[in-house]
Amino acid sequence: MTRMRIPALLGLAMLAAPALHAQAPDTVPLTLNQALRTAEENNPTYRRALTEVGTARADVRRARGAFLPSVTLGLGTTIGYSRAVSATGDFGESVSRDTVVTSNTSTANQSLSLGQVTLLDGGQRRSDLRAARAGEDAVAARVAGAGLTFRADVSRRYWNAVRADRTIRLEEALLASARDRLEVTRALVRVGVRGPIDVLGAEVTVAEQEQALERARGEARVAQLDLRQAMGVMDDGWLRLTDEPVSLFDPAPLDDAALVERALAGHPRVQRAALGVTQSEHRLSSAQAARWPRLAVSAGLGRNEYFRDPYSGLYDLRPANRNANVSFGVQIPLFNGYQTAYQIQSARAARDAAQEDARGERLAVEREVRGALVDLDNAYRAAQNAERTLGLNRRRLELAQQQYRVGALNLTDLTDAVERTARAERDALRTRFEFATAHATLEERLGGPVRP
Repeated sequence: MTRMRIPALLGLAMLAAPALHAQAPDTVPLTLNQALRTAEENNPTYRRALTEVGTARADVRRARGAFLPSVTLGLGTTIGYSRAVSATGDFGESVSRDTVVTSNTSTANQSLSLGQVTLLDGGQRRSDLRAARAGEDAVAARVAGAGLTFRADVSRRYWNAVRADRTIRLEEALLASARDRLEVTRALVRVGVRGPIDVLGAEVTVAEQEQALERARGEARVAQLDLRQAMGVMDDGWLRLTDEPVSLFDPAPLDDAALVERALAGHPRVQRAALGVTQSEHRLSSAQAARWPRLAVSAGLGRNEYFRDPYSGLYDLRPANRNANVSFGVQIPLFNGYQTAYQIQSARAARDAAQEDARGERLAVEREVRGALVDLDNAYRAAQNAERTLGLNRRRLELAQQQYRVGALNLTDLTDAVERTARAERDALRTRFEFATAHATLEERLGGPVRP
């Protein structure tokens, strides 16, 4: 008589998981690091965040340019023609000429002008430059935060795809054990230990398990599509995910206060919020500087010459006449319809709002770190309990198999033992990868790796 091999088959998905699809020629091996590198190059959300870096740098260059004058080089020539039939008398009256007088003239003009340079402005340009630099740093922090987010998202989807792939192996093992149990039941019917109704029950179990296997395969295809979307690439090939999730460890020794302090000190979201406060303070200083007097200077050089022929002005590169000018100006703001007061008040309100946003961000990060640590601890406890429950169910199933073979247990009770063991196998697999995703989430909230 055939011995049922349910426990060995049920353990196949957990013991042989690293070799999944090892012989399939159409699969593409993929580690988690490879998935992360691919996402860094192709993830649309992250790539979009990178585009803001160039804009922030341009804003800093613009603020620096406010300290420099504008320089304009002007080159010009004029060709003139006149035909006069009248003239002006001694008393300014118009008199007619006996002959028509015609003339052709040209001029050459060259100029180099330096636009207005502000010498004193109450520190407005300096505040604008500092605000632009703070904005550039805030963009860098935003990009770093986007990197944390996409890495955590890719990691979670990677482990979800690995779990879905191993669920297929588990369901295949359960289907094999169900078919084996069907053959055993048929053999027991032939010797008169079991009846036809037991065969029908075993056939129903096989059909249900076939349906569960097809459902697992569909979920695995969806999980692979989700992973490819996070990576920013789509392909028809099947990914052979080769990495193992982080080993189970007890999070209890982790110091939650130290983790919170670490997150508040270095998380990109907190840094970005703090830089937003700094930027708004510099903008407030810039608005307040508008009440101070301004001293500006401008200068220019020029050359020109007048010619009594129409062509000399076209090619004369060194006109004889020279001129130069330097001008100074002082502007003292007295009243501009409360525009300056409005700008100062708006900047002050923006500064106060940025401070509250920064405080709220710190509270949110602290709550998320503590919550993620609780979730990791719950996932660890759940995985431990699932493993213990699985061991008990496997031993119970072994005893049920022995009793079923000698006719001391009916098919209903055996099926119940098999279904409980199958649920325990699924729970152990699920909770194992829930711990991996909870670990990835904690690292995202913390802003860096978590070491047991």
